[in-house]
Amino acid sequence: MTIKIGCVPEHFSAPLFYAAEKGEFKELDVEFMVARLASGELDIAICVTEGLVAGIGNNRDAGMALIGTYVDSALPWAISVAADAKYSTIDDLAFGARFGVSRAGSGSDVMAKYTASAYEWKHMPTTVVLGDVAGLVGGTQEGRADAFMWERTTMQRYYDSGAVRYLGTVRPPWPAFSLGARAQFLSDNAERVKSLLATIGRVARAFMADAFASQRTEYVCDTLGYAPDDVRQWAGYVRYSGAGDVDESKIQAAIGALVRAGVMEQCQVSDVVRRP
Repeated sequence: MTIKIGCVPEHFSAPLFYAAEKGEFKELDVEFMVARLASGELDIAICVTEGLVAGIGNNRDAGMALIGTYVDSALPWAISVAADAKYSTIDDLAFGARFGVSRAGSGSDVMAKYTASAYEWKHMPTTVVLGDVAGLVGGTQEGRADAFMWERTTMQRYYDSGAVRYLGTVRPPWPAFSLGARAQFLSDNAERVKSLLATIGRVARAFMADAFASQRTEYVCDTLGYAPDDVRQWAGYVRYSGAGDVDESKIQAAIGALVRAGVMEQCQVSDVVRRP
């Protein structure tokens, strides 16, 4: 039986894309991970941690669980505004700014609310759904949104072109990406999932090895369209999890922060994390 894995179509997934081309994974898919995991379309999904935690907490009956860590370093969420926007600091957005989001419940949606809570804004921001990063850029240029949040390296090309302007970065204190699975699938396939987590860790370590640096840069540039300097800068800070271990204290921090932001209801770490 093939394990259906979902992941984001960005540079963080490059180790998996490269390994899939070499025959390591039989079925690798992209986009709308939490929703497709809940519906049973995927067996395992690699998601931004805040989106996965909130998705599990808000859909208890869906039988999902966080089963491992994929990227242990924090995700730098860049806040972008129109090139001619009046905003100079992140706190300037506290006074009625509309945040563009890719979809309700997505990482960009959750992080907009987390930022308002972490910066102690009086009100939660209003949000408008604009789709993928191209839709977010276009919607901000057209004035349908005042700001949006997306991963820093992905946004660099838009800053270089002047399409939008960089305002600041928010780094939440938890791993960037985690792996989620349906609890029933995990129960039925515990040993296969353990083996898969080990394989993911192995291919990520190989892809990020210093000896593979030039090949890594070339692959990410050619496959995903990033600039060489941006790839090298990203590779300098990103840290993949070797064995997929879960630091439950960081997941507890995520739960607490997301509850305070009104993104999810209170729950325990044991309601979210389940190890194979």
